[in-house]
Amino acid sequence: MIRVTNRPLLVASEYLEPTLNFDWVPKGTFEISEYSIDNSVAVIPIYGLLTKRSERFFYTTNYDDIHLLVSKALYDDKVESILLDIDSPGGEVGGLFDLVDHIYKARDKKPIYAYANDSAFSAAYAIASACSKIFVNRTSGVGSIGVIATHTDISEADKKLGVKYTTIFAGEEKNDLTPHEPLSKNAKDKLQREVNRLYEMFLSTVARNRNLDIEKIRETQAATYHGENAIEIGLADEITCNPWEEIMKREKKMEGKDEIEKYRAEILEISKLCKLAHAEERLAEFIEQKFTADQVKEALLASMNAKEEISSHVYHKEMQKENPVIAAAKQRAGSVTLHP
Repeated sequence: MIRVTNRPLLVASEYLEPTLNFDWVPKGTFEISEYSIDNSVAVIPIYGLLTKRSERFFYTTNYDDIHLLVSKALYDDKVESILLDIDSPGGEVGGLFDLVDHIYKARDKKPIYAYANDSAFSAAYAIASACSKIFVNRTSGVGSIGVIATHTDISEADKKLGVKYTTIFAGEEKNDLTPHEPLSKNAKDKLQREVNRLYEMFLSTVARNRNLDIEKIRETQAATYHGENAIEIGLADEITCNPWEEIMKREKKMEGKDEIEKYRAEILEISKLCKLAHAEERLAEFIEQKFTADQVKEALLASMNAKEEISSHVYHKEMQKENPVIAAAKQRAGSVTLHP
């Protein structure tokens, strides 16, 4: 109980009492040591109470494991994107914000998605907020952007049991938060200051991650939101019962855009070469024959050496319905299809 009492937690309030009363079980009841790969998507499960390291709590996931698996997936050639499959009420503060910053930076290297399946509250929402996009289903819950701490005073129970504790300590605040004495005003004020500090950190982190105004997040007052309401408030992006399918659509769309950009750059280079050689009339010929920029250089040099006569042709702007470079890029992209 030491890790969940007398200290700030990022846990949804309705889950606090079950958290405080978790039974101890053999270590390793639930550990994630590897991610699964589904159609180039690395799926990392984040279930149960969240802790900094492996604990003896029943059904927990720890931040160290998540950090390691995200890092591993980033450098896995078989992985094109990462999905965090989340069902958690939240958990400890220690280690959380370092993990969130890691995910926030990592999403620039590979797309990272979060799926609230069915809950991503408090610390779990902090993790989800760092992702490129958050999916929810119609019953998913997100939010609970707040901090809570609980002190248990068992001094009356001690009296009934006939037990009296005498604590010898040095340092005025050393015995603060002991469960065997009522909470002093000084100890309460100190704990409240720490809760407030972490709350501001939580708010600013989510504001950065979701590109939202910090005061808009503060106005939620740590409430939870479900389904469409989560999207309306800005805490989620899209409703789906199959995030894997949505991710595949996005990956295919991005591949198509990349192909067109690649061909567009090559055609621009070919166009420049033709212009330098005063051979603009050969641009269509080179595109049709799918010449590379290097092949165009060779062809133009051969023509110059053979002293071929080069003529020019000027296209009137009013005759052009579409930028010829972009049109050619689309043509060269071939079978690439973009989905809306």
